[in-house]
Amino acid sequence: MKILVTGSAGFLGGHVARYLVGGGHEVKGFDAASSSDTAYESIIGDLLDTESVTAAAAGVDAICHLGAIGDVYLAAEQPQLAAAVNVVGSANVAIAAAEAGAKVVYASTWEVYGEPEYQPIDEDHPAKPDHPYNITKLAGEQLLLAADRLHGVPVTSLRLGTAYGPGLRANSVFRIFIDRASAGDPITIQGDGSQGRQFTYAADIATAFDVACQSDVHGIAMNIVAPDMISIKELAEIVVERFPTDLTFGEARPGDVPSALVSPALAEKILGWHAITPFAAGVEHLLEDASDTP
Repeated sequence: MKILVTGSAGFLGGHVARYLVGGGHEVKGFDAASSSDTAYESIIGDLLDTESVTAAAAGVDAICHLGAIGDVYLAAEQPQLAAAVNVVGSANVAIAAAEAGAKVVYASTWEVYGEPEYQPIDEDHPAKPDHPYNITKLAGEQLLLAADRLHGVPVTSLRLGTAYGPGLRANSVFRIFIDRASAGDPITIQGDGSQGRQFTYAADIATAFDVACQSDVHGIAMNIVAPDMISIKELAEIVVERFPTDLTFGEARPGDVPSALVSPALAEKILGWHAITPFAAGVEHLLEDASDTP
C-alpha cells in the first residue's frame, strides 16, 4: 500500500512510519518539523494548510493521521493551538482523504472517556473529555467519523493507550524517571503513585495501524491498549532497581487523568489485534538505552 503518515517526525508517528516501511509499504511522512529518517520520503508541511495536506495525500491508499498537539501540557497552556491543529488539521485530513480516495486511520486516545462510569471501559462508554488535549482529540475523531458517514471516506479511529518506547519526549514520565535516576538524582512521584496506566509499547501500536490500514472495517472507534494496568509507583521502582536513587513523593498534579481500566476486546475481535510486548520487556529497552548513553 501507499501510505501517508502525518506527524512522522514525532515519537509515535516515526515508529508507525518505520514499521510500515518494514512491512513493505510505500510510505511518505508529513510533518511541520524536519526528520532525519531516510527510510521514507519526508514532506515538510502544515496540517492547517489544506492544499499542502491534499498534495501530500495525492495517490495514497491510506493516511495514518498521528499529527497533533500530543503534549498534554502544551495543550493546556495553548488550547487555541490544540484546537487548531487537532480539530481543523483533522478536518483537512478528511478533505485530503476524500480527494485521494484514501482510508484514514486516526490516532485518538483512551483519555476521551474522562472519568470512568464503569470498568473496564469499552467503546460504548460515554465520552466525556475534560481537558484541552482529550477534548480536541475527540473533536478530531468525530469530524473524521462524520466524513465516513457523510462523504464515504473510510475512517477507523484507534483510541490509543499511553504510548512508550525509544524516542519518548523528554517530559514523559518514563524519560523523567530514567534521566534523573541515571544521573544519580532523586525521583519524585506526583501523588501517592497509585495512579495507573495501560502503557502500550510503540511497536504494538504501529502494528494496529498497519492492520487497520489493510482492514475493510471503517466507521468505528476501537481501544488499542495493553491489557495490564501499571502504577506510576511500579514504574518508578523498576527504574530505581536499575539506577539506585532516592524515591520521594510530592503533591498530586492538578488535572491528572484518573486511573481507568480500558478494554481492548473489540480490537481483538474485529482486527485480530492485541498487544504482545510485556511491560517489563518494553521498559528494559528504555533502560538499556540509558545504560548505553555516555
